[in-house]
Amino acid sequence: NLYLEENAESQNEKSRKVKYEKTESKNIECKNTASKNAEYKNSRITAIVLIITIMLMACIFSTLDNIVTYYHSKGIMDIGQYPRLLLAISGVVAGVLFDLKERKLMCLIMYSVTLLSTICMLVITMGEPFIIGLVVFYLSAGFFSVFFTTAFVNLSFEMKTPELWAGMGRATNNLCAALMGTVFFSLFNSTNMLSNSIVIIILFVFVSIFMAIYYGKNSKKSYVGESLESDDKKMEHFVQQFSLSKRECEVLETLLKSDKNVKEIAQELYISRAALYRHISNMNEKTDTKSREGLIKFYYQWEKSGKN
Repeated sequence: NLYLEENAESQNEKSRKVKYEKTESKNIECKNTASKNAEYKNSRITAIVLIITIMLMACIFSTLDNIVTYYHSKGIMDIGQYPRLLLAISGVVAGVLFDLKERKLMCLIMYSVTLLSTICMLVITMGEPFIIGLVVFYLSAGFFSVFFTTAFVNLSFEMKTPELWAGMGRATNNLCAALMGTVFFSLFNSTNMLSNSIVIIILFVFVSIFMAIYYGKNSKKSYVGESLESDDKKMEHFVQQFSLSKRECEVLETLLKSDKNVKEIAQELYISRAALYRHISNMNEKTDTKSREGLIKFYYQWEKSGKN
C-alpha cells in the first residue's frame, strides 16, 4: 500500500508538472508576443520622433552649409581645403564623446552642438564675422553626421526591416537639405533681422521639444548586447525580498531544478519528507502561496517581472 501510494504520488507530481510546464510555456509565448508587439509599436513611435528631429536639425545645419557655400561662390572668402580637417576631427571627437557612459550623453552633447549652431546663425544674422559661421559649421557637421548615423543604426536593431532603417538618417538629412535648405537660406538672406531671428529661435524650440521626446523614449530602452542579470543574482534578490533561510533557499533551488517526487527530493537534500514539507510550508507562508506548484509558479513570475 505504501509503495502504491508513493507511486501514485509520483505520477500525480509528474502529471501536474507537465501540465504546469505546458501552461507556463503558452503563457510565456503569449507574453513574449504581446511584448514584441508593444516594442515594435514603441520603436515605430521613436522612429517618427527621430525622423522629425533630424529634419529640424537638418534645417539648421543645411542653412549653415548654404551660407558657407554662398560666401565661397561670391568670392567673399576662399574656404580652401583646410577647414575640411575640422570636419574630420569633429567626426572622430563626436564618436569618442558619444560613446561615453554607454551613449547616455549622446543626446545632451548633440543638443549642445545644435544650440551652438543656432547661436552662430543669430550672430551671423546680426552681421558678425563670417569666419565664426565657417568654424562652427565644420565642427558641428561632424557631430550631426555621427549622431543621425548612430541613432538610426541603434534603432534599426528594433525594427522588422533593419536594413532599411540603418541608412534612414542620411536619407532624411539629404531630403530635408534639398527641400528646406534653400527656403531657410532665402529667409536668412533677407534684410529683416528680426523676422530671421524669430524663425531661427522657433526652429530651435521645435528641435528642443522633439529632442526631449526622443531622449525620453530612448532612455527607456537598452542597446543591443546589454547583459541581463544572472540567475544567481535573481535568486539572491528573491531570498532577500522574502527573508528565506539558507536551508529554504536550498530547498527552493532544488524544487526549481528537479522533476523528482517529494521523497527523492528529500533524499537528495538529506532531510525527511516532513522537514521538506515544513520548509515548503514556511515559504508558502512568506510568499502567500498555497502549494509547491504555486511557489514555483510565483517564483518564475516574480523572476520575470522583477517585483512581488
